[in-house]
Amino acid sequence: MAATDQNRRHYTHFDPVIINSCRYREGDSRTQLAYGYKWFLLQALKKYSVTLLVIFLTSCSPVKSSPVVDTVVLGEASAAQILTGTPRPLPTSTELPLPSHTPLSATAAIDATSVISAATIPTQPADIRVCTPLTIHPLEELPEFISDPYRPPPPGKEQRHHGVDFSYYRRGERLSIQGVGVQVVLPGIVSASLGDTFPYGNLVIIETPFATLPAGWVGSLQIPPGGSIYTLYAHMEAPPEVKLDEWVDACQLLGTVGLSGNAAEPHLHLEMRVGPAGVSFSSLGFYKADDTAEERSNYIRWRTGGEFLHFDPMLVLTGFNGD
Repeated sequence: MAATDQNRRHYTHFDPVIINSCRYREGDSRTQLAYGYKWFLLQALKKYSVTLLVIFLTSCSPVKSSPVVDTVVLGEASAAQILTGTPRPLPTSTELPLPSHTPLSATAAIDATSVISAATIPTQPADIRVCTPLTIHPLEELPEFISDPYRPPPPGKEQRHHGVDFSYYRRGERLSIQGVGVQVVLPGIVSASLGDTFPYGNLVIIETPFATLPAGWVGSLQIPPGGSIYTLYAHMEAPPEVKLDEWVDACQLLGTVGLSGNAAEPHLHLEMRVGPAGVSFSSLGFYKADDTAEERSNYIRWRTGGEFLHFDPMLVLTGFNGD
């Protein structure tokens, strides 16, 4: 027991504050640093053995200051991601489920990978009249108030923008585009005349048959023999009065600009597609809970089924001289 007590005398306790006082951070003044060393040495020489000096020298290494990090909103990023620098995964968007659809035969279906460029559109068709879709705005004014341009999605996809939107507020004496007349761009047969659909609202689709198209259009727009151009007018104020299978002329009034359907502001949504001849739609819808199977099937056939190849309507509206 005596030997054990004697051995214990070699382990002398001391105040940890003495060690901590000598630690310094980068940026401390030389005066403060020198004072810390001097004070500690005096205390150590008075009370402790030389062994303590080794502890002192090893404990007084500079302590790196923590880097300053700008405050950011991390959301749900984990601590491991923050410490390791692992990028936070971006949120994924979930597409609405679309019912399956089988296109028409290969001879009637349109190649969904085809690309129609502005350079291929003829500039002076001699045997067809192209009319502005808005009664009080000539064709040359249309590019000035495109609120959402044509942004084509990948083939078979629903997202992005299949057509072009026209909208404005406080243009000239008008407070908005709401109420401006909507008229036929290309003559043809009414393929759909529907009210209160979603997302299109009150809409008209007009088929311009192959026989009425200039030869230059057929090649440029890659229209197969017997194919047609289809033009859709959407979000009108009231259900259209034209009837299914009725013939309409260029510049014939269809209705007025509104915000029916999926529209946050008054605008005309215009789509143009190349598709098989003679198709009509007695119903069209998808996102409403009470949409029927037929309405959903027709919607998919028009939008993503591969039979109707959309292209930028501005290629037609800005490529011709007309009313």
